[in-house]
Amino acid sequence: MKPTLKSNEYGLIYKRDATYKRGDIISFSSPDVPNTEYIKRIIGLPGDKIEIIDGNLYLNGREQKEKYILRSKALSKLNYSLEDSSGVKTVPQGKVFVLGDNRLHSRDSREFGFIDLSKITGKWIFHF
Repeated sequence: MKPTLKSNEYGLIYKRDATYKRGDIISFSSPDVPNTEYIKRIIGLPGDKIEIIDGNLYLNGREQKEKYILRSKALSKLNYSLEDSSGVKTVPQGKVFVLGDNRLHSRDSREFGFIDLSKITGKWIFHF
């Protein structure tokens, strides 16, 4: 989650029934590695179409401004399509699509797929 979160930082997590929106930083149980928690940013909600073209995020066909991403020449070579990787055009009901802020070095939904809402353990509301 660099540059947003740094090593040795602490955070306050809201664990009650939270309402999630795009841009929220969440913690969740890994969908494929037992006893592992991840911290990532929600990019897509149910029904959203997601693409990354030349390092730029497109949500439902519209380019998104992501101030939390560090731009680099290597990032501009990043391309991704939800449909190409998962075989579905949009995020399914009851799930979210997450990405790390360090897109070139992040293990996220591009690799392990969608996150079931029931696997979210909390929403980060403050970090220090």
